[in-house]
Amino acid sequence: MNTLLMNLKASLFFAAVCIFALTFDAAGHCVSAKTAFIPTLLRGPYLQSATSQSIVIRWRTSEPSDSRVKFGNAANALTNTVDNGALITDHEVKLTGLQPATRYYYSVGTSSLLLQGNADNFFETAPAIGVVAKYRIGVFGDCGNNSANQVNVRNQMQNYLGKNYMNAWILLGDNAYNSGTDAEYQSGFFNIYKDKFLKQNPLFPCPGNHDYANSQVRQNDHAVPYYDMFTIPKSGEAGGIATGTEAYYSFDYGNMHFLSLDSYGKEDNATRLYDTLGKQVSWIKQDLAANANKDWVVAYWHHPPYTKGSHDSDSESELVKIRENFIRILERNGVDLILCGHSHDYERSKLMKGHYGLESAFDATANHLSKSSGKYDGSAESCPYIKKSVKNEGTVYVVAGSAGQLGGTQAGYPHNALPFANASQGGAMILEVEGNRLDARWVTSTGAIMDQFTMEKDVSKRQAVTVQKGSSVTLTASYIGVYTWSTGASTRAISVSPMVDTDYIVQDQYGCVSDTFNVKSAPALPVKLVSFHGHWQENANAVLDWETAMEENADYFSVERSFSGQNFQEAGRVAAAGNAAQTSQYKWTDQSISKSNIDVVYYRLKQVDRDGTFVYSKIIALTNANVTDDDFVEIIPNPSNAQDMKIRLSDGKGVQSELILSNVSGKILNRSQMTLTNIPNSFLPARLAPGIYFLKVNLNGKSIVKKLMIH
Repeated sequence: MNTLLMNLKASLFFAAVCIFALTFDAAGHCVSAKTAFIPTLLRGPYLQSATSQSIVIRWRTSEPSDSRVKFGNAANALTNTVDNGALITDHEVKLTGLQPATRYYYSVGTSSLLLQGNADNFFETAPAIGVVAKYRIGVFGDCGNNSANQVNVRNQMQNYLGKNYMNAWILLGDNAYNSGTDAEYQSGFFNIYKDKFLKQNPLFPCPGNHDYANSQVRQNDHAVPYYDMFTIPKSGEAGGIATGTEAYYSFDYGNMHFLSLDSYGKEDNATRLYDTLGKQVSWIKQDLAANANKDWVVAYWHHPPYTKGSHDSDSESELVKIRENFIRILERNGVDLILCGHSHDYERSKLMKGHYGLESAFDATANHLSKSSGKYDGSAESCPYIKKSVKNEGTVYVVAGSAGQLGGTQAGYPHNALPFANASQGGAMILEVEGNRLDARWVTSTGAIMDQFTMEKDVSKRQAVTVQKGSSVTLTASYIGVYTWSTGASTRAISVSPMVDTDYIVQDQYGCVSDTFNVKSAPALPVKLVSFHGHWQENANAVLDWETAMEENADYFSVERSFSGQNFQEAGRVAAAGNAAQTSQYKWTDQSISKSNIDVVYYRLKQVDRDGTFVYSKIIALTNANVTDDDFVEIIPNPSNAQDMKIRLSDGKGVQSELILSNVSGKILNRSQMTLTNIPNSFLPARLAPGIYFLKVNLNGKSIVKKLMIH
């Protein structure tokens, strides 16, 4: 009904124009040169430059018009409007102030005419940087040729996804054949993907040689339609370091970091990707160094360093130079996955490093870091590729250039470094990432999954845990998958309360991944501490109070203080009740400091028994903003590894909060937005090195600082 009314309104407006012009033909139709034509939708809408708080929506109309986007949290409740009054045919509207990881519905049109908008027009914003969840990223190479293969691959990818949302999709170049013209993009790209992917899934492209029209002139001036039709996050707004150019860029999605590179265009009419002292490579080095804390790093561009498909990496100079000069930079910076197109087939390596020569020089013994296929399907030698964050060695290389174009092989196919290959069927890849696990599947034009591999980080651990007798401890598997515990449990986490030292083992269904927890049962200390709090007095002295539920042979409490969260020193002692079956309450005032001259101070209690045994309490922090680190915000378990550590509130009310993670030197490592509830949620980058960190939680106008101990 709304569409009908707006179209009627537009028709009345244009009729009024004719009446004003007083020019009609013999049939009574307006023919004045002043007549305005009703715009129709020619291209899009399509989604660009997506972040956790913004997105760009683009479309093209047949006639110049103003622009309007309406959006909201339901298809029938588009309560927000963004307008652009300029009369244009290529429309570009940026939506801002959005919430992370949230689905929005939208419509596009003019101020008086709806062009498109229904329940199929929606997108999801990116999560806050570092947030762990399950994400799906599509990978399409050499797609835009308007072929039956392209349509079949598109349809089978849609079938594979089903109702699952594809959070983003990336293009590996040669996105429109043969010369990347605007008309070729229309027929071979926008028309093919308009009904689903373009209007629902944010797109992050890279250019290929066909997008540059295979022209050396265009290599220099970049005067090709590619740069007019895509909006690239070149200012670092989607994560990573700003480039100031649309040729190459980076972006974050949750706990993943992506680099989209340009392997054909020139920088400053001089250097290219393989020129390691050029502007692009200089930026790559800076970006990788700044994002070393990301769980997964993926780089993609058009020209592959290894291939024996329709192109030959032994003989084509561009491919040779990329392999010889460039990829070692990515390998030594821990890039996990490299995706390329150009060859119109599928080729994939094992986990490897260090091969920069000809195919004949490839040495599996020296260059493979794993003998496995990585398929993780129970077949022989198919366990996941496992990487350790400390060294972070090894890369998987993929050529996926058959989402449209298909066919052609060179002598020696498949390449010795890429044993998993298929040149007879087209396909596209889907990456599915959850925490420290990455699964990649190649979906073919027939719907078959012809290849797959799994990578995992920091799994198969052996951990020592101490728990007091009578208490319990939660043990959590380091991996994501199937769990078989030595206790018979099948959940990822179990709670145990051993009376003697016990080993608990959990393993997957194929015997590829397992964790061992050596749980030591320690004698229970005869003091049960039930609370420990701190606050500032009106005279600015710090006051600590704590409560015990019972005591037996307790000697004293040593109050220890630190201004960094490390290197605690005794600041005072308080005698214990000794033997008490009832509640005992304590208070201690720190007369030696004032909140007026410090930012934050940390305290802990050392509970000492008469026989000399002792145990430490949790650490609390007092800031100069008169905020106490109470039990409202809980970090569990702490100490723990980054994957298992969770955050929650002590009550059930959801509170929008800002989380700022810093190291002991005060350097901010991660900043994110989360809605906190009493349900524990992951909040840390999984690939966080062991050590001490501080988490500042801003909520309800307060700041609470928590000390995190990562092992």
